[in-house]
Amino acid sequence: MGRLRRSLATPAKRPYRLCRYGRLIRLSPRGGLAAVLALAALLLSGSASAKPPWVKDLASIDRGIDRAVALGRIDAAEAADDRSAAAAAANVLPKLPSSRYRNLAAVVHQVAGFWKGYDSARGHALFGMLSFNTRWFASHWDVKAGTEVVDYSDGTWYHAFPGIGFEFHPLENFGKLNNFVTQKNTSRAEQLAQTLMDRSVVRAGGLAWEYYFRFGGGRPPWISGMAQAVAAQALSRAGTFLADPTLTAASQRVYKTIPLLTRSAQTGPWIRLYAFNNVTVLNAQLQTILSLQDYATQTGDQAAVKLASRLQAAAVGLLPRFDTGYWSLYSLGGDEAPLEYHKYVVRLLTTLTRRTQDPTFAGYAQRFGDDLREPPVVKQGPAPGAIYPWPQDGYRDYSRYVFWVSKRSAVRLQVVHAAKPVTVSRGWHSLAWSPGRIEPGVYTPTLRAVDVAGNATQTELTSVEVRRDTQAPKVSAALAGRRLYWRGSDDASPWLALRVVLRRPGAVRTLWLGRENFRGSALLAAPRGLWSATLVAADSSGNSTQVALGSFRASRG
Repeated sequence: MGRLRRSLATPAKRPYRLCRYGRLIRLSPRGGLAAVLALAALLLSGSASAKPPWVKDLASIDRGIDRAVALGRIDAAEAADDRSAAAAAANVLPKLPSSRYRNLAAVVHQVAGFWKGYDSARGHALFGMLSFNTRWFASHWDVKAGTEVVDYSDGTWYHAFPGIGFEFHPLENFGKLNNFVTQKNTSRAEQLAQTLMDRSVVRAGGLAWEYYFRFGGGRPPWISGMAQAVAAQALSRAGTFLADPTLTAASQRVYKTIPLLTRSAQTGPWIRLYAFNNVTVLNAQLQTILSLQDYATQTGDQAAVKLASRLQAAAVGLLPRFDTGYWSLYSLGGDEAPLEYHKYVVRLLTTLTRRTQDPTFAGYAQRFGDDLREPPVVKQGPAPGAIYPWPQDGYRDYSRYVFWVSKRSAVRLQVVHAAKPVTVSRGWHSLAWSPGRIEPGVYTPTLRAVDVAGNATQTELTSVEVRRDTQAPKVSAALAGRRLYWRGSDDASPWLALRVVLRRPGAVRTLWLGRENFRGSALLAAPRGLWSATLVAADSSGNSTQVALGSFRASRG
């Protein structure tokens, strides 16, 4: 999928020993982490209230390690390794700038959140991850989200997330194990298989791999049905390739969790991509079918054969509802799939077609494949009316174009000049053209739409007439005593600017009423005496109309 891949090597120094997290550590007594915490607190602040949050997190980690030892969950050597990983983070954190500091502090906080649950497997996962992040951020800046980085010391792959550093990602790691088996890379497959087995936990009598970060409303530790299926596939294939029956047996224990990670959909069982919700994700179902087929081939597990068949029937039944006619949906009733996931679904459907000869899979592999080459379809909405963009008075200053687009696209409206592109999803949308001071005339805009695969279409939209208001408003008015009543109309102005001009021999006075609605009344306050009154009503363009009001007698000033 084009992701960046990097590695982090570990230099060798003496007098150190290699710990289980792949970095070289100096042998130290039990008090090492406590001493580092005390020193960090002393250097960073003079009061407890000023201590950075990670100092408290590291204290929780130390307490959790003590608890795990007391409960017999980890041995002394594991405890020493875990403390060393925490102490290294405590030593590095005060020296880090900006985002490097924030990312590593977030990982420390994450590891501290599991202090009551430390055991050998979680120790490998959590403290191995902490050690990697410490070594990375000690000498590297954070990287683009989605970057995959390998720690060659133990073969673990980590996935970069914004603001929380590098995370252990089971699905990603088992995908790599599958790749190493396919490539017949014995050393890499052996190394990664072992490091993954070290991180396995027991769930529902089977083996599982946990995610330790929050995602989509799920609280960690959570597991993934799709990741479990790929784990069973990868371990069974690795067991055959490496002639290691322990890996084959482990894959069978992994399979035990998978039926429990399905839910009932309208057409049959559907795999839970995330154990904590019921989102019906297409790529997860298709990948699980393929993974279980491979697992069953390697192990002869007939229960897996039956489950894969039921999952296949469910997918065939629901596939039409994932098709918008122009693109695939990521999840049922959800948004369009991002480009890489749409391509992924095409690859999965193509493989399933080859394996099963199912015509539904074949049909949608073709349809979704064609979507990658077809430009978006654009339909126009109601034609806009004439506009009066100058002066900009807030009334009929712009033209609004309503359009429908068939799939997610970057759209750009061009009239005189091209506007900035705007990304929209499938459906109805609108764009405004506000030209400001421009020559009157007829203008024909075009709408360019480019989908996420780069296919473009250009649509000529309905022409719009730009007018300049040269017509005076229509106004009628009358006086009743000292109160003026008026009524007017003007289709190019939002208001009338009113004034009453009073005249008599040797004197002219103007009563300013300001901007008013097209219908209303006002009490006139004029100097004492008899006046001849005229109402002057101007629109926003300055066009004016005069209405003779006749004689007007003011009894007081």
